[in-house]
Amino acid sequence: MKKFFVLVIAFSLLLAATSFAYEVVDVKNGGSIKGKIKAAEKIKDPMIQIKISPKETPADAAKIRTTCGQDQQAHMYIISPANEVKNVLVIVEDVKKGKAAPKKDVTIDNNKCYFQPLVSISYKGSNFTAKNSDPVMHNTNLGILLQDKRASVYNLALPNKDQVITKPLKRIGLHQVKCSTHEWMRAYIYVSEHPYVAITDASGSFEIKDLPPGKYKVKVWHEGFKEVTKDVDVSAGKASDLNVTLTKK
Repeated sequence: MKKFFVLVIAFSLLLAATSFAYEVVDVKNGGSIKGKIKAAEKIKDPMIQIKISPKETPADAAKIRTTCGQDQQAHMYIISPANEVKNVLVIVEDVKKGKAAPKKDVTIDNNKCYFQPLVSISYKGSNFTAKNSDPVMHNTNLGILLQDKRASVYNLALPNKDQVITKPLKRIGLHQVKCSTHEWMRAYIYVSEHPYVAITDASGSFEIKDLPPGKYKVKVWHEGFKEVTKDVDVSAGKASDLNVTLTKK
C-alpha cells in the first residue's frame, strides 16, 4: 500500500510538471507588444576604477594596465537625450503556448576587459561560448540568478588570447556573467524557452511579435533600475502598447 501511494504521488508530480510545459503551436493572426522604456531622470553613467591584484607580477600588471586601462565607462546607464534606455530586457513571463524558440547561440567576448555584449538573449538548448580576445587571463563564470542568490553554472578559465570554450545552456532564466580574475567585469544573458523576449535599442524601443491572444504579465528588467511587472492584454492582429518609466535602484 505504501508503494502504491508513493507511485501515485510521483505520477501526480509528473503530471504537474508536464501540464505547465511550454507548447509549440502554429500562431496565426497573433498580436504584438511594443513600446518604449524611459528613465525617470537623467543618470550619469559611472566610471569603474581598474584595480590590479598585488599578486600580479610587474610584467603581468603592466599587461593588464595596457589592456584594461586606468578606468572604464560602466555602460550601465546608456540613456538618450530623451531619457530612453538601452539594454532593458522585456520578458513575457506567463506564456503557455506559442511559436518555437529559435536556435540562437550566444558568444560573450572578453574584449579590453569588458564582456561584450553586455546584455543578450538566448534560448534553452542553445550554446554559450566564452571567448578571450585579450592577451591577459580571464575567468568567465556563468551563474543563474535565483531571487537573491546566484548559482554558478560554468566556471571557464581562459588564459590564452583567442581561446574559445563552448557549453550548452540548460536552465531558463536570467544569468549573470562575471570574471573571477577582474571583479568589475559583468554581463547578462536571459535564457528563454519561448521567443517572446526583447532587448531595447538605443531609442528605448522594443517589439515582441506573434503572441497568441490573451492576458500576460510582462517583466521589465535592467541592472541599474527597479524591476517592473505589467499586465498586458494582447488581441489578435493588433499591437498592444507598453511604455514604462523606470526609477534608479
